[in-house]
Amino acid sequence: MATVARLLLCCAALVACCAPRPAALRLPRPAQGRYRNPRVKPAWYRQRQRALTPAQKRAEQALWPQWGLSWSYGDRLDLDARFGRAHADGAPGKLCLEVGCGTGEALAALALARPQDDFVGVDWYRGGLASALQKVDALGLTNVRVARADALLLLDVLPQQPLFDEVLVYFPDPWRGSLERRMVRAEVTRALWERCRPGARLRLATDVADYPAHARAVLASAEGGHWRELPSSEAGLQEPGASSRPSTKYERAAIDEGRTIADLCFEAVRDPKALGRMYVEQSPLPFSVPD
Repeated sequence: MATVARLLLCCAALVACCAPRPAALRLPRPAQGRYRNPRVKPAWYRQRQRALTPAQKRAEQALWPQWGLSWSYGDRLDLDARFGRAHADGAPGKLCLEVGCGTGEALAALALARPQDDFVGVDWYRGGLASALQKVDALGLTNVRVARADALLLLDVLPQQPLFDEVLVYFPDPWRGSLERRMVRAEVTRALWERCRPGARLRLATDVADYPAHARAVLASAEGGHWRELPSSEAGLQEPGASSRPSTKYERAAIDEGRTIADLCFEAVRDPKALGRMYVEQSPLPFSVPD
């Protein structure tokens, strides 16, 4: 009898666990997005990092010690020491950051055209960074360093001071359905603004129809830092002294498929009172796109 009683109690407990919870006790579903923490990559993204060709593996092993940026937990990353020259105010040469450098096509082209400037490329894609190292080595470049990390993680280990003269964000992932993972979000643009010198440029290129409005809304918000959008004549192609944005394989494919390329340029402003009116008079739009 005792055994039967125990079995009945176990069955009752199992039924209670499997029964649906009352509506009041159910956890609310996220309002949007499938991946709530942008710093934690989904399983399919981590799996992708292991897909390296034999040539990429050789390049990573041979070139990363020379051109790769690595650091230990709790360390600060000294870019002046890694490049072997200072980037203080008044020093020759600019320090530029490309967020999401991919295979390094644009990064290598810009570094080749501007040998007086130094370039840092950051990306999570291991295979892409190995390809970028191959391009750097083939062109004999010495003014490029790459980091395999999330952009926020890289910014966290840099000194707490303005460093960059230019930030490049070319064709970021739209993350449809998970907008909290977009690179252009307030948390990231604020951290970028804090590491930018006064007057630094943030250049954005995209083929996603809603991304310009999304970027303007983020960069116009107080949480996203203090940015002023420059008129279209200063979007990176016509600005005096600026290099044209290199054409990449992704951009050429987008044009062939009939998608429009939009170039935006923003200036880092240290004094919020100097922002004045935005050149583009468009109210911030809600962060929503059709799947």
